[in-house]
Amino acid sequence: MFLRVLCVITSALTVLTTLSMTSCGADNTISSEASESAVTSTADSGKTAKDILSAIEGDHMDASTFYGEDSFTKNTEKLYGIEADKLSDGGILYSSDGNYADEISMLKMADGSSAKSQLADRLSYRLNQYENYKPEETKKIQAAKIFQAGDYWVLVISDNADEISDEITDMIN
Repeated sequence: MFLRVLCVITSALTVLTTLSMTSCGADNTISSEASESAVTSTADSGKTAKDILSAIEGDHMDASTFYGEDSFTKNTEKLYGIEADKLSDGGILYSSDGNYADEISMLKMADGSSAKSQLADRLSYRLNQYENYKPEETKKIQAAKIFQAGDYWVLVISDNADEISDEITDMIN
């Protein structure tokens, strides 16, 4: 049991350290995952994931990485199982210290396909990660939102997942 907990903590810290170290000079913000809703819009606001996520304020999201940045490219396959060249935009806001599960992931597939299953897998991973590491964070993960807004697929893990989801949808419409 102790070795499993140690492994989970080490894995979480490795991912977070990698994201933090490779996003030097970037606006530091990101967030996470849980339940599902279907918010779909065909409107295209012309805003990038960076435009949208930079406007979001989350209590614990103090780090970020965006499409086109090395840290985003290096971590896309690791976090979502998607090669970066399969995306046309995206971004992640998250808690840099790992004490909070808060995360917002936005992915826009280059071919217009769905990223719902990849975000659901990410959510499951986060739930497994925090069940043993910091169980008090699992409630927010279980209440997370996965939805489509315009051409983006979005995962929101936050105590304010509903409000953040509405804010993202409003910015895209």
